[in-house]
Amino acid sequence: MTAGAFVFAGQQARAVTSSGTIGASLTLTNGCLINGSPSQNGINFGTLDFGEHPATFSELTTQLTGAAGGNSFGIQCTTASYTVQITGNTNATAPGTVVGTPGTPARYLINTTNATQGVAYSLYSDSGFSNVVANNAPLPIASTTGGVDNYTLYGRIQGGGNSVSVVPGSYTDTINVSVIY
Repeated sequence: MTAGAFVFAGQQARAVTSSGTIGASLTLTNGCLINGSPSQNGINFGTLDFGEHPATFSELTTQLTGAAGGNSFGIQCTTASYTVQITGNTNATAPGTVVGTPGTPARYLINTTNATQGVAYSLYSDSGFSNVVANNAPLPIASTTGGVDNYTLYGRIQGGGNSVSVVPGSYTDTINVSVIY
């Protein structure tokens, strides 16, 4: 054996270590739970159901039936700087024939089989029907329980006039709600 071969056989292979880093990051933005859900679209805020009555009514009132039960919807946010507002409704233009006294802003329940027939209604934030809900204005908090702010709405149809000219049938509208944070 030669001397060079002896030296080579005596050396062990050296392991090479390469090192570096991995960056890990997370960005959290403000969020809200609406009726306990973090969903941001397609949220069910509840129903404003005036019920079933004779077409000869004079005045009808109702209160929101919350999607999570009770008469309100609940909101809990990571920031106190949020607002809840009605941004409009599907039927804001008067149909051909309207029963009831239109409010400001205009809201109409439209007959589902005869779109020329409508019933005017208004939204309120109080059971005394003195605070009309305007579009794009913050709704007042009705109550706070366990860190959850609860909101409710009331509906009123005035001026039915005990008329026999009202077309019987189902009347609907869709109210748009936004939580801005």
